Amino acid sequence: MDLTEIIEKIEAGDMDGAKNMVEQYSGSINQSDSNGKTYLMTAVELGNTHLINFLIDAGADLDMRDRSGSTALHYAVIGFQLQVVTILLSRGSDENAMNEKGWTPLHLAAGKGKEWKDVVAALLQTNVKVNQRNSFFGSTPLHWACSWGHTDTVRLLLNHKGIDANVLDIDGNTPLHVAVREQCYDVVTLMLSQDSVELEIKNRANRTPFLQAVSQSNLGMMHKMIARGANINAVDGEGNSCLHFAVNKDAFHSESAPREILDECCTELNLKKEEWYSGVVVARYLANHGADLYHKNNNNNTPLDLIKDPNLKQKLQTFSPPQCLWCGHGEATTKFHPCGHFITCEECSTTSLKLCLRCLKPITSRGGIGSAMCEDKHVQTDSQLLETASQQLESRKLEERDLLLVARQLGSNWWHAGIFLDIKTSELDIIKRDNRNDTIEQSYQMLYKWFTSCDPKKRTAETIKAALEEAQCFNALQCLSLGIK
Repeated sequence: MDLTEIIEKIEAGDMDGAKNMVEQYSGSINQSDSNGKTYLMTAVELGNTHLINFLIDAGADLDMRDRSGSTALHYAVIGFQLQVVTILLSRGSDENAMNEKGWTPLHLAAGKGKEWKDVVAALLQTNVKVNQRNSFFGSTPLHWACSWGHTDTVRLLLNHKGIDANVLDIDGNTPLHVAVREQCYDVVTLMLSQDSVELEIKNRANRTPFLQAVSQSNLGMMHKMIARGANINAVDGEGNSCLHFAVNKDAFHSESAPREILDECCTELNLKKEEWYSGVVVARYLANHGADLYHKNNNNNTPLDLIKDPNLKQKLQTFSPPQCLWCGHGEATTKFHPCGHFITCEECSTTSLKLCLRCLKPITSRGGIGSAMCEDKHVQTDSQLLETASQQLESRKLEERDLLLVARQLGSNWWHAGIFLDIKTSELDIIKRDNRNDTIEQSYQMLYKWFTSCDPKKRTAETIKAALEEAQCFNALQCLSLGIK
């Protein structure tokens, strides 16, 4: 069949003649060349809609594959043929066909070098599998849109009712990880505006998106994630926190830096204003937001140990003493052993703790800075400690400072915990609206609402324990258990 001759008739307006020529070859309409390309695929490449319809009417197989496993619909997407895509979909093309490289038409549309949101929108109107993972990389269309920085496409995908914004690729990366890795600031900002996007998922390198942003020196993304409630003390597989990364950086970059805060950090460290993007200034900024300067990585180094300038090291220590993890506002002066962490202030030093609140290791001894060590003769196993703590929870009266300890661990799960504490959704909406992008404050206000409005008889650790179990907030539950007096 000579397609050129048929097209000449179409261009001359002889539609009946063109149609008759196609029908004469209906017996060989699905014949392909050495590369597996059919007449329909060629017509799609040419973008001739009349010829495409004639071929389909004559029996052309919409879902025949070439040698790479691609269908006519793949060809249409690759060729930016929106009208052809619409025709093929309306005539029954398989919108979920995957070629040998694992690409569906939606993958190709979402991850093309030039953004093409119109065809993405057309595909999303079908029964497309929006979360289909590529067989080679495990990537979804959302991964690819994030990788290319296609903000409008990402928005379309996020608004699709079936989207899962947290699917992992072969390297354990979520779409947010990918957007951070590719330095797509606008996409990251958009992703962070979605409640469904999780911040604490770790990839195969055991890095959260926040740690990924720090490792790539992107202060703007870091600032956005901190505001969204990212765990600033998350650590990677080598035990490195954001501060371990920061102090080793020469400079950070940012699309929207908190300039006034950085200026203050420069002043405190007696550095010039032009050094406001330096690693040590960013470390001071992170410490202001609660990052732990005293956390030891797997090499037993704290971030302070990595600072070569003794003057800067001393200034950071002066401005950022370890904070008491029990009351949350005093300076931690009591050192726990064998881990070596400073956990409680002088006022809270008599608190009976069996596990370190920072690393959850059993405590064998403790003491203030320069003071004698008080050896504990009996050390229980972790499971015994948690069992004992759980038993004590049943009769323990809850105090307001416990609310803050729990709030720090709830993250985005605070809403679910509130539901199980019988707080009305309308009240939860108000808390969320009044404390946007601050999950710790949202968590605390939710818990305080319950604490001040519930029946005093139910204002116990056992009540909140049951709610945390129902909401599967295990970190918060463990924190509450370890805080037994």
